[in-house]
Amino acid sequence: MTETAKNHNEHLTSGRLLARNTVWNLLGSGAPMVVAVFCIPILIRGLGKERFGVLALAWALIGYASLFDLGLGRALTQLVARKLGAGEEREVPTLVWTSLLLMLLLGLLGTATLIVLAPWLVHRALHVPGALQRETLQSFYLLGLSIPVVISTAGLRGLLEAHQRFGLINALRIPMGVFTFAGPLLILPFSRSLFPVVGILVAGRLIGWAAHLLVCFRVAPE
Repeated sequence: MTETAKNHNEHLTSGRLLARNTVWNLLGSGAPMVVAVFCIPILIRGLGKERFGVLALAWALIGYASLFDLGLGRALTQLVARKLGAGEEREVPTLVWTSLLLMLLLGLLGTATLIVLAPWLVHRALHVPGALQRETLQSFYLLGLSIPVVISTAGLRGLLEAHQRFGLINALRIPMGVFTFAGPLLILPFSRSLFPVVGILVAGRLIGWAAHLLVCFRVAPE
């Protein structure tokens, strides 16, 4: 291991850096929860209990869509961190792009799965009231299209984690988390339909993906 790689490795594992990263992660997790406490009662009143129940399912799906990556995001973090620690930065770009391509393909598989299952979920499994079935089905289709975005965002976040850039990660994570709960409030003055509510959530995730990509190019230009 070269002297430069050794110094870089020691920096990535320093106690001060780990402590700072812990604080950032606590802020990233806590801030959206504080916002949720104020937003959820308003959303329940504005949408009604039935529509809010579907919205809660949408939140859950967006939150857990990264499971479709089959652990590739975490594996990418570990592999890139290992390459950086060993001073093998030249191998990182190929590793990253290959992983992101695989995650994109898995995301498309997730999209196809949800689109196929959506009618069964709406009409049978979830027992959605008849008056809400159409907008719920449309919302599920829209959510399906967002799965590749959510999964590839997790991969980009994994790259930033490997570089120990938790400050940047949470600078993105906090507004994304806040928007998850506050974004639907922007729709309430104009519509109570689920489709535009879910649409603004998906738009927020797309903007978050673009922001992660730009930050990754800044952190790792290669």
